[in-house]
Amino acid sequence: MADSKFCAGCQLSDEDITAVSWCSDCCELVCKACSRVHKIMSPPHKVIPIKEIQQLSSSLLSLSKNCDNHPDQKIALYCCQHDKVVCVSCVPVSHQNCKSIISIEIAARGVKDGTAISDLERRISNLCQVTENRRCQSERTLVDLEESRTKIKTRVSEIKRKVIAHLDTLEAEIHKDLDSKYKSCTESVSLNRNSIQSISDSLSSWKHDLNSLKQHTSEAHLFQVKELEIREVKAANVPILKFNPSVSASKIKKLVPDLGKITVENVQVPKPVLDIDQQCHFPVRDERRLSLTHSFQTTKLGNEVSIISGCFISDDRLLLCYYREKQLFVCKLDGSNSNVIDLDYKPHNISSYDIKHAVVSAGDASIQIIDLTSLTPGRTIKVEGNCYGITSVKDTIWVKNKPYTLTIVDINGKVLKVIHTTFDPREIYANQDGDVYCTDLNSNTVFLVSSDGKEREIYNNPDLKDALGVAVDDRGDVYVAGCLSNNIHRISNDRKTHDMVLTADDGIDLPSGISYNNESKELLVFNHYGESVNIYKTQMNTG
Repeated sequence: MADSKFCAGCQLSDEDITAVSWCSDCCELVCKACSRVHKIMSPPHKVIPIKEIQQLSSSLLSLSKNCDNHPDQKIALYCCQHDKVVCVSCVPVSHQNCKSIISIEIAARGVKDGTAISDLERRISNLCQVTENRRCQSERTLVDLEESRTKIKTRVSEIKRKVIAHLDTLEAEIHKDLDSKYKSCTESVSLNRNSIQSISDSLSSWKHDLNSLKQHTSEAHLFQVKELEIREVKAANVPILKFNPSVSASKIKKLVPDLGKITVENVQVPKPVLDIDQQCHFPVRDERRLSLTHSFQTTKLGNEVSIISGCFISDDRLLLCYYREKQLFVCKLDGSNSNVIDLDYKPHNISSYDIKHAVVSAGDASIQIIDLTSLTPGRTIKVEGNCYGITSVKDTIWVKNKPYTLTIVDINGKVLKVIHTTFDPREIYANQDGDVYCTDLNSNTVFLVSSDGKEREIYNNPDLKDALGVAVDDRGDVYVAGCLSNNIHRISNDRKTHDMVLTADDGIDLPSGISYNNESKELLVFNHYGESVNIYKTQMNTG
């Protein structure tokens, strides 16, 4: 790696020449002599004095111009379809089917004023704000922790005070009870003692009298004295005081093992909302316009046939839903060479799944797979509810099967995700990133729902009435059909601009479903509420 102080080119020749400039095209330091060479290259390289870039981050200056997948190859091309810079070796490997591959010089035109750089600046500013908010949150958390510690100590002391106060009350009550029972016992014992003393005095008197009689009376008289009744001494009960501790008191350590526990809980703070919806960079180009290339009446397919939805399929053909009958039609872009696919149900909507298959929503009959090779119905994918709006992207199928609900399933019918929305989806259409645009059954608003279930409103216009069909083109621009406003609206991929690309002046009248072919860049419009089919070619407006 070249020394950061010396000219990179000269070091290849083992010369250490001090660098004075930076070549932004080559991403390397150059000396004074090499600077002149870089400036006269075709096209001329942009050479910047080194003092002007000294404040730049080294990570920006070290951006590699070599391909990540092919380190020996320079990045020279840009794939518009994947919004990715590539080298010539990448094209046959991973971009062989991509048609919009241009030189990086052409792609970079206007990038400084384009959406990609302004979007990056916006996201960096947003991230800085989020980071600062997180830092402030940490400061507030430290203060909150100190306050929590003080409050907990105060509360523990309060619990202790209440426990001691309660024990003091219990002690006073038991002292009072003890004094009362002590008084009762002492009175009883004193009364019994006095009675015994009286008996004792009587016995002493009798004993003295008996001795006197023995000395002074006759035997006959003394013989009569022996008949005196000596009454039996009854068993006596004496009170004693005992203390029987409460069971709770004996188990005080078990009942109150502690005054509480100190725990640390990680409370989730509100997740910061990052404004990270990255915009792709589109090369500067003229505005697109739509030119009518094909148009036919649906009666060309049969008497009273009405078509309000369908899609493009391979070999310049259309696959159309005849919603009044149990039929699909396959025909050329001008309505010729039509074939009928008979079904067991009335189809509601249809979407291409891959080059060989399409999927049809069929109300309570769920989803039907259509074999586009044999033009026959295939197996049925059972989905709960009534299936209406349907679209397919990245091997998944999205279907509106319940009010305020979008369900994502795979081709085998496995439910991958159920998304509950705040609006009631009407028609749906997926972009190349796997997100789905929806019109609303109850308003003229267009919503975007991502595969993780997040939704946001992207368009609402008073000139859009009874929004029905929705489609997305190869650039990510969104088309919406206003059935009652008799127009087709287009919202730019960055949501910053919009226009009405087709109006009543262009013959638009009660448009319903629409679809877009990314390969041929054609917009399919079902007009006059199913009585005619129009196909428009997207072309560059160079006028």
